[in-house]
Amino acid sequence: MTGKGPSTNTTADDQSSLGRTRHGSRAAAVAERFWRVFIRTLKTLVFLIVCYAALVALGMIPVNNSFQPAVDGVRIYVISSAIHADFVLPIDTPARNWREKFPSESFVGDTSLATHVAIGWGDQGFFIGTPTWDDLRFSTAANALLWPSDSCIHTFMCRPRDLPSARSLRISTEQYERLIEHIDRALAVNAAGQAIQIGDAHYTDQDAFFESNGHYHCFNTCNSWIGGGLKRSGVRTGWFTPLPGTPLAYLPE
Repeated sequence: MTGKGPSTNTTADDQSSLGRTRHGSRAAAVAERFWRVFIRTLKTLVFLIVCYAALVALGMIPVNNSFQPAVDGVRIYVISSAIHADFVLPIDTPARNWREKFPSESFVGDTSLATHVAIGWGDQGFFIGTPTWDDLRFSTAANALLWPSDSCIHTFMCRPRDLPSARSLRISTEQYERLIEHIDRALAVNAAGQAIQIGDAHYTDQDAFFESNGHYHCFNTCNSWIGGGLKRSGVRTGWFTPLPGTPLAYLPE
């Protein structure tokens, strides 16, 4: 009995040591795999960011270089914030009365004094779910940029004198009609031709949200939609304008 004790203890110690060695090897292998995947993912992410930045830089190459402001026609405005851009268009012209698309009852307040309507397109979740910067969530921004998401049209009634930072230019009636076609392609309407309002969502008593066509993602943003409208109407702009401020790069101050 006495002679077997040391042999048994040695065997148990060896097994314990072997178990720790195997566990350590597995942990090291898992850690090595994790870092390999992490580094590969990081390299891919950096590569995609560099490619996107290069595409944006190339996108600043202007199109419609022969554009000249019209002597007669329609004066339009473009406004841009740190993130978003809008067209600001006269409510009533021979080409379009926007109250037929966005009737007065769509707005909580009295819009009878407004002379223009601002129209922008963007991610529905970001638009409606982020009324202020305090409401911004990483998941909302990531969802908007990283994969196609539902979109909407945001409008608000205004007057140009209330928009001191707006860029303005005059385009011909034919060019304005093409801009209207660009907006109509994005706007979902009912059988009566009116825009389909999204519940009672709004920021103030002068704005409203409406259903739209198309999906929002990092290659199709609110800014690229504005750039697309300028490009379609023959205005000089970059051929790819997904980032804030880029649609206005070639507009007069």
